[in-house]
Amino acid sequence: GVSVDRARQGDVAEVILAETALYAESGGQVADKGVIVGPGYELDVLDVQRPVPGLISHTVEVRTGEVGVGQPATSVVDAANRRAAMQAHSATHLVHAALRDTLGKSATQAGSLNRAGYLRFDFTWGQALSGETKSEIEEIANNAVRDNLEVTTRVLSLDEAKELGALALFGEKYGDTVRMVDIGGPWSRELCGGTHVGRSAEVGIINLVGESSVGASNRRVEALVGADAFRELAAERAIVSQLTSALKTPRDQLPARIADLAASLKAAKKKIAQLESKALGERLPQLVGAASRHGAYAVVAENLGTASSADDVRALALQVRE
Repeated sequence: GVSVDRARQGDVAEVILAETALYAESGGQVADKGVIVGPGYELDVLDVQRPVPGLISHTVEVRTGEVGVGQPATSVVDAANRRAAMQAHSATHLVHAALRDTLGKSATQAGSLNRAGYLRFDFTWGQALSGETKSEIEEIANNAVRDNLEVTTRVLSLDEAKELGALALFGEKYGDTVRMVDIGGPWSRELCGGTHVGRSAEVGIINLVGESSVGASNRRVEALVGADAFRELAAERAIVSQLTSALKTPRDQLPARIADLAASLKAAKKKIAQLESKALGERLPQLVGAASRHGAYAVVAENLGTASSADDVRALALQVRE
């Protein structure tokens, strides 16, 4: 918040450059990671923001050296993180299009978050999605990945973009000139300033991992993308393999087998509770015989061990009183 001429090793500062290769957080996409380097210094980029229109500010920590106003600077993007963020942002557009294909045009975007390997997409819808619907959305999005659709961008007037059917985020302020991103031509056409892959196959894979409510008329889907999606599927595959081996059951029969085991366990717990309750009741004569007089009261003080429930202890106490 205070303007200074220099920042030294260990300092955290905001740096303004004439130009930058680092993406500033906007449109649901988080900021790039990377470094800024120059003669005698290196800065770790912690965040990149647009505090006011037309201005990009880099929050940095001085890793080495000392940086001053007016020195030459080169911004260097973390390429692996940028690529994963591009995959996630393009995947968000694919999921949006798949949602509209499945649910209809009333399922419109209400917000999103994209970062390397992950996407979160909010949309207007009044009820939970069934398992079949989620699978259908995931399949449509991954079919678009498989089809290797071309991703193109155009800068045009807002009126032209609207005439072409480009989707815009409700409540977002747009200038007279906008950037339109197409994936597969008009199939996915949105106003967007974010980073994207060149073709949809570069997304890799989309794994829909969550769906929840974020309000009375809004739902949220979450997905892993690319390598993160593959790692999640590999972990699930390992779990399934362990279950098939432990239960000696083919994979397609696992749900029924686990349901049977759960039902058997529930029945066994109920039977054990009944036996414990009966055993506790059979101790009634012993407890009555062990009662001691204290004035007008007969007191039974006894360690019952492990009782199945507080209700059993309460019922036993009432029987002793009677």
